[in-house]
Amino acid sequence: MIIIGSSAPSNMPIGTIVHIKKDMGLSQTADILEKQHIIRSVFLYKVYSILLGGYRNIKAGDYLFSQQQSAIKVASRIISGSQELPKIKITIPEGKNVHEIAWLLLKIIPDFNAPAFVALAQPLEGYLFPETYFFYPNVQADEVVTTMRREFGKKMETIQNELIHFGFTLQDIITMASIVEKEATSTIDRKIIAGVLWNRFQNKAALQVDPPFFYILGKDSSELTLDDLAIDSPYNLYKHIGLPPTPIDSPSLDAILATIRPTKTNYWFYLSGYDGLMHYAVTYDGHLANKAKYIK
Repeated sequence: MIIIGSSAPSNMPIGTIVHIKKDMGLSQTADILEKQHIIRSVFLYKVYSILLGGYRNIKAGDYLFSQQQSAIKVASRIISGSQELPKIKITIPEGKNVHEIAWLLLKIIPDFNAPAFVALAQPLEGYLFPETYFFYPNVQADEVVTTMRREFGKKMETIQNELIHFGFTLQDIITMASIVEKEATSTIDRKIIAGVLWNRFQNKAALQVDPPFFYILGKDSSELTLDDLAIDSPYNLYKHIGLPPTPIDSPSLDAILATIRPTKTNYWFYLSGYDGLMHYAVTYDGHLANKAKYIK
């Protein structure tokens, strides 16, 4: 039996996108759908929504109507959040900080609210997992943050026992991993470097690493000046003993694993040479010799 008013209006414009705002109620939603000729009957739409359990479960978003649909189908879609817009594939590279992630999202989604993302994500620096995601073109900043934070949680669950038994707080581990992420690309070198840095950390020696300067100044090692190295900042690990106050990027799972599975050595120093390899030293004299040999 066909209920009069349940079918789509004959003048429904194909390809219409209807914007449902956050916290919009059932009556407001029904009125918008009727005005844009998506449904015939506000009354029937409300009835179907209530029967489907959607009286207080309206999902905000931009809904694409590429064909005529019955009122019950429309109600079902808006309750489930089925926008039917094509999602955009976005890869967040490892080692990017919140500002870099915001810029990347803005380049791919021109209408993305980058300032809102930075405001929400800044306190979670290091805890937004770098991964390939699929977002709607109208995705909101809080949804991106929630999705990336949830993915981080899932990854940490897979190594939870190791994290607990490693002996350092999650904050210390992720902060160290964010440095290890920047210091090397191979797992072998990351594990050795992690061992060096944990050795310095436990012996209350300055870590003396450059990556935090990129976080606060936007400068790579080759761009740093003597004035930069003298800057009074808790992120200056030449002057500040211990770890920086926060992670400096979103570390990969490989960097996190290297950080909690460090290679134990007697090394206290390391550098990346012009030959593309890492060179390690036990003593400062050995480090100076490596600098003379491998740094041009």
